Amino acid sequence: MKYWKAAILFTIAFLIQASLLNLVSIGGVTPNLLLCLVVVFSFLYEDELYGIIFGAVFGVAYDICFSSVTGYTAIALVLTSLMILIVREYANIENIINLWLVSVISLFLYYFVEWGLLHLAGNPLGIVPMLKILPWTGLYSIAVITCIYLVLIRKVIRYRKDRYFR
Repeated sequence: MKYWKAAILFTIAFLIQASLLNLVSIGGVTPNLLLCLVVVFSFLYEDELYGIIFGAVFGVAYDICFSSVTGYTAIALVLTSLMILIVREYANIENIINLWLVSVISLFLYYFVEWGLLHLAGNPLGIVPMLKILPWTGLYSIAVITCIYLVLIRKVIRYRKDRYFR
């Protein structure tokens, strides 16, 4: 995938996250589309650094637009992407179970890093409210990650069903 195509996908996700995502909330919970794209792009493309680059750029943009503290989302997205790139060395990208395991680890890492950085910045919100919505946000995000993965894996692995193709 070209960088400009990835930039378009991240831009669309950023705009949907900011405007239309509340229309599809389930029980008041919505997935973080930027995090979903960072997880899928970091998992599928090891040579290109889509997750790190676009996670940093759109994380800062997200903080500028919607937060009183700038930089914590970008740091959390970049650390999550780096962790995925490390774990990806031991995972088969064609196996969806590996994607789900990496997604669960990524979601916990992202939300704990984000909470920790906000806590250091003086946010009085405790960890318990985050832990209450984390399972539901995680399930919704994993469903979105799976949909994005199933669309993009066709472009990454050309003959996925044919085990004898070399």
